[in-house]
Amino acid sequence: MESTYKVSFLVPTLGERKQEIERLLQSLMRQTYRVFEVIFVAQDNFDQMDEICASYKGRIDINLIKSSEKGLSKSRNRGIPFCTGDLIVLSDDDCWYPEDAAENIVKSFTDNDIDVLLTQIYDFDNSRQYKDYDNEQNTINSMFKLMSKSSIEIAYKRNDKTNFYFDESFGLGSHFVCGEEVDFLLNLYRSNSKILYRPIVTVYHEKKYSGSTRKQVVAKGAIYSKNFNRIIGILICVKDLVFRKENNFKAFFEGYNEYKVFKRDH
Repeated sequence: MESTYKVSFLVPTLGERKQEIERLLQSLMRQTYRVFEVIFVAQDNFDQMDEICASYKGRIDINLIKSSEKGLSKSRNRGIPFCTGDLIVLSDDDCWYPEDAAENIVKSFTDNDIDVLLTQIYDFDNSRQYKDYDNEQNTINSMFKLMSKSSIEIAYKRNDKTNFYFDESFGLGSHFVCGEEVDFLLNLYRSNSKILYRPIVTVYHEKKYSGSTRKQVVAKGAIYSKNFNRIIGILICVKDLVFRKENNFKAFFEGYNEYKVFKRDH
């Protein structure tokens, strides 16, 4: 496959899941497209991460960044400047990749004039889709099409349009426990980035639960508080009630109002 694109897999980790990290690296070893690097941002267990990375020396281009601060968004922000690839793939240490993942990601950018690619996650161990995905390829032309995306579905081209960092108020280890990838995508959308969704599987990850926890609904409310008005928030809660049979009004608007206070105090 002819391409000049280099891919950076950006992987935050606490360094605790040795077996999963080995599985991730083994899947990258099998990639049909070989022009890539792995940027680990370790927040703990540095000795173990040193040992893992050393065992792949000469086989995979790995850069290990050690961070004294914990938090998913902080780790991604710490790692982004170290990515030397033309494309950045957001990864987790407990996901892994089909052999043609990098090839398909690069081909998507090569064949299309886009800044951001969104794809699908597949629960390989349980042989099921991770979400109820659209079956048709489409260009994202509405912010609301971004609201249910996951970080490991995202690959983006490094350019002026995508020169964003994650809001460290959101994400695991932050004040609001999730939503950082949605906020990131909304920033990309507002920068006029061309965002394409393709119904192809580029990453494996186990689907461990269904439904939203209260903390996740609070974070969802905070994301809407940052990016939309109250009327939109009410409509989203009505939609959750009608289609998901979830009454999220109380937790959602707790997060909606909490974000206003948090923003004022920070």
